[in-house]
Amino acid sequence: MKKNSYRLAVAAVLLLAAVCTSVGAGSRAQGSGENAAEGSRGGEGKENGKKDGKEKGESGMDEPDFIKEGQSYAYVEFKHGTAPVLLVTDGTYGYNGLEASFNSEVYGLDEGGNWRKMQVIAGSGTAYPIRYDKSGIYVTGGHFAAFYSVDWEKMELVQEEYANEVFDENGNVTYLYAADGKMEQSVEDNRYLVELYDRYEKAELVDFRKGGKGKKAG
Repeated sequence: MKKNSYRLAVAAVLLLAAVCTSVGAGSRAQGSGENAAEGSRGGEGKENGKKDGKEKGESGMDEPDFIKEGQSYAYVEFKHGTAPVLLVTDGTYGYNGLEASFNSEVYGLDEGGNWRKMQVIAGSGTAYPIRYDKSGIYVTGGHFAAFYSVDWEKMELVQEEYANEVFDENGNVTYLYAADGKMEQSVEDNRYLVELYDRYEKAELVDFRKGGKGKKAG
């Protein structure tokens, strides 16, 4: 009986040890899985952060050499662009926590790696800072809105859409709209202008940074 009791006790101890080992291993495996999942989520967050940064025009490019003291610049990237577009302005102002501007020179990078001035764009005041989305740039005012894309082969800024409302001396209003390079035409109502305003409001603000440190203005 003593021997049988001893054997039963030893078997019980071995069985308990095996169970503990199995549970510990399972816990470690589960913990490793959770850590891996957490690491995956962390990696995904970094990738999304990088993507968001790119959507906001953070190209990582250096300041162009021709930027003068007192000027500010910003890079803007488009979905089908071969390179970022460069915007340069002589004045900025705080707007929603960013440095905005309602007027700017727009430059494109040619095949030789040189910045070529394409056009000057302007809204009608500080209430209408320049905005952009993946397709192009928006400028607006109290009674007009315009949308520009880039012709990368010709290195030109192209006015894709323009809407305007004009009032005569009696307060009568005429609505105008132009698209695809055609001349402005009178339209029945302001729906095109409203649509452009809506797209403008949903677009990203161009965030300028001060440049030209140590350089003379001129």
